[in-house]
Amino acid sequence: MIHLLLLLALAAPGDLASQVKARLHEAQVISGTFEQGKQVKGFKRPLKSSGTYTVTKGEGVQWNTLKPFPSELTVRAGDITSKQGDKEVFKLDAKTEPTVRVITQLLFSLLAGDLGALSEHFTSTGEVTAKGWHIELTPKSDGLKKVFARITLQGDDSVREVRLQEISGDSTLITLSPAEAK
Repeated sequence: MIHLLLLLALAAPGDLASQVKARLHEAQVISGTFEQGKQVKGFKRPLKSSGTYTVTKGEGVQWNTLKPFPSELTVRAGDITSKQGDKEVFKLDAKTEPTVRVITQLLFSLLAGDLGALSEHFTSTGEVTAKGWHIELTPKSDGLKKVFARITLQGDDSVREVRLQEISGDSTLITLSPAEAK
């Protein structure tokens, strides 16, 4: 993720998207581990969690938090479900909550590094180097501008880091360690 050697371009968004897409490993299923730290304004230390994830192309994301306590988040195009143990904490359905579809599309696009899909909601700048790529997304829509100042993605043959900078001053850093791609 650290950029080194030849800077290929501070590319135009379309060119940047094609360069990043060419770098990403195409797989039906990507799984691995994650570490997440959320820095909340007013707190000295970030809130930390870790676990495993599986992204299945065309189906969804399974996010299993193991620490600090077990929980499961399942994100599909039509719904988002959260469980703790056998107990369902919440379920949001795209049929009754129209924003669910937008949230799920954004999540899938972020984890896949799909700039084409993200360009509908964000302007992008970045660079591609011999070692990896870095993209900064700035929200276009008023709704997203109320939540995010920017989102930064970094990776190589897969997305390795997602940083969410919120308008509130809070920030979240998610580090992904893909273990397997099928």
